[in-house]
Amino acid sequence: MENCKCGNCEKDEELEKILEVYKQDKDNLIQILNEVQEHYGYIPTSAQMRVAEYLNIPLAEVYGVVTFYSRFTLKPKGKYNIAVCLGTACYVKGSEKILERVKERLKIDVGETTPDRKVFNRGNKMYRSMWISPCIYNKSERYMARQQYKNLIRF
Repeated sequence: MENCKCGNCEKDEELEKILEVYKQDKDNLIQILNEVQEHYGYIPTSAQMRVAEYLNIPLAEVYGVVTFYSRFTLKPKGKYNIAVCLGTACYVKGSEKILERVKERLKIDVGETTPDRKVFNRGNKMYRSMWISPCIYNKSERYMARQQYKNLIRF
């Protein structure tokens, strides 16, 4: 790795440290992927290839697991992951307009991350928070959208 010019060698070394913890058994695939995602913030193709090689399984099998479980992502996400609830109770109280305003202000669509990788717009999800609808989320914190969403994304 001394001659490598990819700029990711430090992360690749960290990936090797993650792999060393686990036996080369495909039963460890999900645990390894969890740690890889924790490290990178998503699961890059290069890491999938290395995990497949380490576990001696086809890359398609790793990719299949990554795309099957909604917990895993192939795209880098932002430091802050926000979502506007679009469940029925929130929708009839104006959450669609709030989502449009969020997209306009951040200049990103649902499923996208701001260029500075600070905010990821998860958008479309129901959160069973009808009593405070419409609502917006940042990670696990719930906000009453009408009163607090402006502060959440610094309008």
